[in-house]
Amino acid sequence: MFPFDLFSMELLLPFFLVLAIIYGALEVSKVFENRAVKGIIAVVFAFFAIMNAQVVSLINVILPYAAGFFVVIFIIWMVIKPFRGRGGGGDSTVLIVILVLVVILLARLGTEGYIQNNFLTDPNFLWIIGIVVVLVIIWKAYKMGSGGGQQ
Repeated sequence: MFPFDLFSMELLLPFFLVLAIIYGALEVSKVFENRAVKGIIAVVFAFFAIMNAQVVSLINVILPYAAGFFVVIFIIWMVIKPFRGRGGGGDSTVLIVILVLVVILLARLGTEGYIQNNFLTDPNFLWIIGIVVVLVIIWKAYKMGSGGGQQ
């Protein structure tokens, strides 16, 4: 009747994902005050979700991509957070340098054959990145020389 083993990860991961999403939505919406009611509703929705093999298959196909997306977002957030400062606007020079280094690393991987058929291997793209880097350096130097960097 059911194509999955009851305690397999193919079934448990979608169950807990649906449980967390429904419970979180109920917490944010504040429809119910009682946490036990929210938990019961979330468990029922999670059981209904795993009873449908198509829903379980869809979640199992999408879950690795979603996890990778959230890891990338988390890393970007961790890199940007120290440069924002208290008021939200910090010095962006270090962030620009990190992004340029990542693009250069990806371009190098493309020329070594680790990345196939990529726009980063195109010499025109690398020229554009170089020109943008030079313009950013000139702009930062002009900004610091015109009193932007003095106190």
